[in-house]
Amino acid sequence: MHGRPRQNAGPPDPEKVKAAAQKAALFGQLAGEVLARRAARRYDAESLGLAAKLVELHPEVYTVWNYRREALQPVLEAGGEAAVAAVAGELALTERALAKNPKSYATWHHRKWVVAKGMCSLERELQLVGKLLDADERNFHGWGYRRFVVQLMGTPAERELEYAEKRIGQNFSNYSAWHSRTALLPALYGGSGGGDAADVLAAALASGTRLGEQEGGSSSVTVADSSSSSGGATEQQVADSLQAGKQLPAAHGSAAATSAVPKEALDEEYELVKQAFYTEPEDQSGWFYHRWLLGCSLAHWEQAVGTPAEAGEQAALLAVLGREQQMCEELLEIEPDAKWPLLTVVRLKELRQQLP
Repeated sequence: MHGRPRQNAGPPDPEKVKAAAQKAALFGQLAGEVLARRAARRYDAESLGLAAKLVELHPEVYTVWNYRREALQPVLEAGGEAAVAAVAGELALTERALAKNPKSYATWHHRKWVVAKGMCSLERELQLVGKLLDADERNFHGWGYRRFVVQLMGTPAERELEYAEKRIGQNFSNYSAWHSRTALLPALYGGSGGGDAADVLAAALASGTRLGEQEGGSSSVTVADSSSSSGGATEQQVADSLQAGKQLPAAHGSAAATSAVPKEALDEEYELVKQAFYTEPEDQSGWFYHRWLLGCSLAHWEQAVGTPAEAGEQAALLAVLGREQQMCEELLEIEPDAKWPLLTVVRLKELRQQLP
């Protein structure tokens, strides 16, 4: 665990070393047998049984999950009782694998593939992921899987926002629940997706030019390229940018998506995250979300640059920046050593200075 001194384990136990070597040898034999059967295109029950044992031992062997999909695809396409039974078997197998490793990318991917076939209860899937999030509320695999299931169910964004707020109420430090709101709010109000408001803000802070003005004279804020396959900045990247004033990697979506969130809705979100700050000012999860909210407020003004609405949006943005700065300063009076409100005050002042 972080912050705990490493204990001196002493010399290894010869018996444990021997047992581990024997286990590795047996695993290697099993893996070799399964891969040989896949190469031979053997899709019989015995071969799939061996493959199941292998992924239960080590769920991240994605090649074996691929093997099972190859074998089961014809069965599922044919439909009928055999397909329903196959789906039930795969769901049971993935549950056992997730019990071994609840953050296995390969296992979650396989479960999504099975569920997408439409031969299982989506309500049960929600119950399952709910239990997983009860055990580990910040398991981003679980949150991603929940989004996948509710999309299949056509669940309204309002209901998912309520769910995220419930989780936040249980623990303000639930970064995944805050992050979920960055996707749900633009979806609710007609945007194509969230995530880039923080990029707009970070670009504005890091840019040497005036807000809303690139070197070539364009009226949009430059956003950095991203190599992230997840479509957004990681928790550590956001933290680093908050402290260093650097640009964040770009996420999917557009300024239009984040500016689609009405200012009245943003005010409610600012109030929600304020409760987290006064409960635990040093917890970074809420501050990450606050940064996204500031990006949304900035996006309203950025979208209006060069239009008759620019002056009004600038005044509204200045009011938000002033209000949030006052909130941080009041918090610092209570917690003078708190790092995050201090950093946010600096960023807010920088933003105000860059406005024309």
